[in-house]
Amino acid sequence: MVSGDLFRKVAMATAADNFDHIVQTEKMAGHQLVTHGVYGISRHPSYMGWFYWSIGSQILLCNPICVVGYAYASWTFFNERIEEEECYLLRFFGDQYLEYKKNVGIGIPFIKGYQISPEFLQFRREVNGEID
Repeated sequence: MVSGDLFRKVAMATAADNFDHIVQTEKMAGHQLVTHGVYGISRHPSYMGWFYWSIGSQILLCNPICVVGYAYASWTFFNERIEEEECYLLRFFGDQYLEYKKNVGIGIPFIKGYQISPEFLQFRREVNGEID
């Protein structure tokens, strides 16, 4: 529980001005893709920290029904939010985010984030002249 909360706080401090509690739909001037520190462990360390904190708090309280409920509610929320946020991150940072996404996981079980079809990736390679 404590480690989840700490991970979340470190994520917010690491991202500094690039962190916001609201998913950004427009890239602000100076907005940078943060990939160092805890962002080298998880693409969404603040969400990961919150997820484990919420479950850990209910384990600490010996509340098995809420462990299941919190796990389900948190997982559902972050699954949807991460997919939405990654759509914008791909628009803002393009290939830089694709590479980051390929190399760094999310850290919440079974959440994959925004899925890009192989056909789209193939199309991008062809348009960019990366295929003969």
